[in-house]
Amino acid sequence: MTTETVRLAIMAPTLNLCNYLFGIEQGFFRREGLEVNVIVRPGLRNTQAVLQGEADFGAANECVIQTALRGPTDLRILLQVLNDPLHELIVQKGIRSLEDLKGKQVAVPAAGSTPEIQARQFLRNSGLVPDRDVFVVPQVPADTMADRIRKFEEGVYAALIASPPAPFFLQAKGYNSLTELSSHFPGTASHGLVATTTTIATRRSMVEAMVRGYTHGVTALKEDREAALRFISGHFHLERALAGRCYDLLKDRWTAGLSMDSLRTECEFQARNAGVDPIVPESIADNSFFNVIQARG
Repeated sequence: MTTETVRLAIMAPTLNLCNYLFGIEQGFFRREGLEVNVIVRPGLRNTQAVLQGEADFGAANECVIQTALRGPTDLRILLQVLNDPLHELIVQKGIRSLEDLKGKQVAVPAAGSTPEIQARQFLRNSGLVPDRDVFVVPQVPADTMADRIRKFEEGVYAALIASPPAPFFLQAKGYNSLTELSSHFPGTASHGLVATTTTIATRRSMVEAMVRGYTHGVTALKEDREAALRFISGHFHLERALAGRCYDLLKDRWTAGLSMDSLRTECEFQARNAGVDPIVPESIADNSFFNVIQARG
């Protein structure tokens, strides 16, 4: 079998996205004739990379919705892959409540990412006006999660939105978590597989192979705990016990599917956040590939 190289843009190489990374390292895409190269493009830069041809696929269904709310788009969501992504609000040791954050900076992932949007909405829902009462600082293109954590530990930021395994390390150092964002926004789907209509039309067999490789990979990730823990321990340099804690938190959140009801809820949330009318989810989704794979078993 000949192998075709494709580029996948992900938001960040975190445990939330272990569903992609496990499948790549364990060879599930290679079995479908694909060599997947990963590039990191946070926030709206993720889908911009897809539109500009820098990546063949993105991992950002939330950014497709945001783009479509501003006008027609050639981006299509192929799969929803992560339900209720985990993001902790970690704070400096002297902070005990949201009121203590007034006048201070909170570091968040890139603009347009699910945690950035949720952090702003959570502050609003708690009676704090983002960028007036609390200053929300999105990750800039040159920075990484490691940079945000370092600046937080240096005291530049009063709080930090962090995904596993970072919260475990920070809590072990004495920092506290005020809340976990997904608990306030149940049903959120994030990091879904996306491509352009042109890619779908001209490289259909490759797109189907990508969807199939992901689906088989995430199924193995959820069913083979031993293989999952070996991967997580090695890839993220975690002790086995901590790898197990992370896996147990995320196992039921990793998924493969495309629910129009779930997508509609997400479209409505994003529209409310942007102050515009919602879009019809069918206009930005293509479930034909998943339906074919599901029918074949």
